[in-house]
Amino acid sequence: MNYSQKITFKSTIKVSLNVPALQTKEQLNQWISSEAARIHLIDHLKPSSFDKIRITEAANNVDIIN
Repeated sequence: MNYSQKITFKSTIKVSLNVPALQTKEQLNQWISSEAARIHLIDHLKPSSFDKIRITEAANNVDIIN
């Protein structure tokens, strides 16, 4: 049987993105909040992008998946 359980995890993500120009950390945070940038970021996420994944919270119940 398979089960569904809600979890919250924290991870460091390292990914190279094509950005409009050399920007400061603050400028990049503003840019990444745009919808276009978020889609661009999601397109580049791969399992190898995630480093040091840690579960920070797990639900006390599970649901059976049929």
